[in-house]
Amino acid sequence: MKKTYQPNNKLLKTLLRENLYFAIGLIILTPILYYFREGKQFVWDFPFVKIMAVILIIYNLPNFIIYWDYYKENKTTKIKFDTESNRIGITKNGVQKQYEISEIKSSIYHLGVYYKNRIDDAKRWKMINSDLAYWDLEFNNGDRYYISNLLVDFLHDAPIVQNTKYRFRMFQYINKSDSKEAVELKQTQEKNRTKKFVDKFQSKSESELNYILNNKSKYQKEAVKAVEIIIKNKNVG
Repeated sequence: MKKTYQPNNKLLKTLLRENLYFAIGLIILTPILYYFREGKQFVWDFPFVKIMAVILIIYNLPNFIIYWDYYKENKTTKIKFDTESNRIGITKNGVQKQYEISEIKSSIYHLGVYYKNRIDDAKRWKMINSDLAYWDLEFNNGDRYYISNLLVDFLHDAPIVQNTKYRFRMFQYINKSDSKEAVELKQTQEKNRTKKFVDKFQSKSESELNYILNNKSKYQKEAVKAVEIIIKNKNVG
């Protein structure tokens, strides 16, 4: 697969569309809620319109800051993937460089906390800035790039680069001094599923637990791991 990514306005269009939905929702719901509460027709006036405008600005403030942050970082960036020859070409500020995919030292996706639902299924609500994200890509020679989804639109899909790790953040501005450890999505998913089985199996009798151990092929590996943890804890206790 060969594909080229460069700055585009798709993300901006998405943000504007979501703002339009939000504004239409306010316009439609405000008179309805006012009527049911006060029992009379709502009248639009200039002070109320100003209040709504201020609410809309505050609602979008994280987007304005992050979007501008992404634009400053990626306005002169272009990235080319060639998975057939396992090469990545990156142009930044007019300087073009070529890398082998095997030269990648670290690949980390910084996503909104909403996407942590993939790990723990915590039913987080999607916020207007949830789809803002960036890719921290570092090569063995020390070259490092911060590639936002102002530039690319694959950050929420399966990563192109194997062994990509994840960070989940409330406010996804580009943090070049971020030292917190990223997580491997698969390992974290397995860990959380195991924990759920531990909680579920705590009330099982010793014979029931042994039955699961003796019939491992019938159960998920996280369930078997949970039984082993429970038995170990009981023996320690």
